[in-house]
Amino acid sequence: MTEPGPRVSAVLRRFARARGEALRSIDPDLAPFVQLAEDVLVNGGKRVRPAFCYWGWRGAGGADCDEIVAAAASLEVLHACALVHDDVMDDSDLRRGRPSAHRHLASLHRAHDRPGDPAAFGRSAAILLGDLFLTWADDLLMASGLAPGALARAWPTYARMRAELVAGQYLDLTCRLLDASGRVAADPARVALIARYKTAGYTVIRPLQLGALLAGVRPGLLDAYAAFGGPLGAAFQLRDDVLGVFGDPAVTGKPAGEDLRDGRPNALLTLALRHADPRTAARLRALVDAPVTPAALARARELIIASGALALAEERIAADTARALAALGDAGLDDTVRAALTRLATAATARAQ
Repeated sequence: MTEPGPRVSAVLRRFARARGEALRSIDPDLAPFVQLAEDVLVNGGKRVRPAFCYWGWRGAGGADCDEIVAAAASLEVLHACALVHDDVMDDSDLRRGRPSAHRHLASLHRAHDRPGDPAAFGRSAAILLGDLFLTWADDLLMASGLAPGALARAWPTYARMRAELVAGQYLDLTCRLLDASGRVAADPARVALIARYKTAGYTVIRPLQLGALLAGVRPGLLDAYAAFGGPLGAAFQLRDDVLGVFGDPAVTGKPAGEDLRDGRPNALLTLALRHADPRTAARLRALVDAPVTPAALARARELIIASGALALAEERIAADTARALAALGDAGLDDTVRAALTRLATAATARAQ
């Protein structure tokens, strides 16, 4: 069975071209903005969320068809919204090895010698780009060609997924790694809660459930998908946390050390600060909310390793992945679907992506 990724990419190319032409017809000044929108959708991305949606459909007995591929592709458009807005909130320079959307838009402002602050323009225009992707995601789902009854059945879960994503992002903004006195402020349970709604829910659980609902879910399958997706999503987020500190930007496509720079809580840094001896913890705390120079990043990596947090994180990733795969074995799926979801789980939690 062919994986859905290339077909999802083809859907996105056609969709972005059609929607882009409609916007270009409004005014020539929209051309660079539309070109960026098309580039973000078409270039890069592992198509993880569409894949989980597609196999969620197949696990519920849905037959392979172009309509489910189009519906699943809408989740990649939603993901683009989240990425663009996330990069604005994190003031990130890179995404998928290229300048982040707000940086690219600021450079366009600068190149055209427009009045005003290029950085402010870039941020504002990127917010609009993310909003555009949010509306386009809805459009693509509704235009997928699936029966109105199937779309109506799945819509509440789709809407809930979008709201949960916003909730997770907001909670992430309000949570700090350290308090004003330099003590650890991030509660591991709260960090896990944020990860569940910011990442796990809309990456694994909801896409699987959305696919199942579009197909006409059989009893118990939504719970089985949650039992699989919960621990897998946690492992996926923890792997992302590890790559955020130890990853090579040339491979990950995004800068290393941003959570450390911003004092943002993630599971790896929380583990390090809670398991380090006092001297190691104090040195690591001194690097929080500070510029991430190559030397500072190298020092942070040494301290995290010395705390035992990296080894513990790898153990948790392996354990959560094993829990997810065990739940998958109890879901009553056919061999093709189970094998596909196993491949996705392995790829999502791999050491390098």
